[in-house]
Amino acid sequence: MHTSLLTGYAAGPIFNNGGGGSNFLCLPQDPDWDNFITGTIANGYIAGVEYEMYVETNVFSTSNTGGMSPAENPAPCAVCYLDHRQTVLMIPAKTRCPDGWNKEYGGYLASEISNVENRKPSSYTCWDRAPEVAVGGTRQHQAVIYLVEAVCGSLPCSTYINGRELTCVVCSK
Repeated sequence: MHTSLLTGYAAGPIFNNGGGGSNFLCLPQDPDWDNFITGTIANGYIAGVEYEMYVETNVFSTSNTGGMSPAENPAPCAVCYLDHRQTVLMIPAKTRCPDGWNKEYGGYLASEISNVENRKPSSYTCWDRAPEVAVGGTRQHQAVIYLVEAVCGSLPCSTYINGRELTCVVCSK
């Protein structure tokens, strides 16, 4: 039996930007904020996913949309798990684990920088809010990581404030 853990908004990298994250995430309907800087700066970005598929292709069913085409509309999402299976899960835009789950650590969503020429996407990852520093290396800008900011539009602007750094939490069960 599977159980729904959260529902929300499908989100991912801005389609015509370089860098940023390479994977899609399910952002919850009620994000938790921590420390943030107001306004967008040179960071990774994440935006809501919009459907760019059309019903005319006769591939996707419209049974869940009342017959309306999903094209050009935001995509919802859900995160589910199977009961009686060991699970570790990163939940973006949250600072707490769901009831019955153990918090392993929390921090901020991070990725490669967005909108910079010649940058390749990286996976979104949860970066510990109290990171450590490795000893022995020198500053080279060879591989870099940036905090990810919300980009509202497809994500509701009343909930996902444009330019705020997103939190994350890693949970186990």
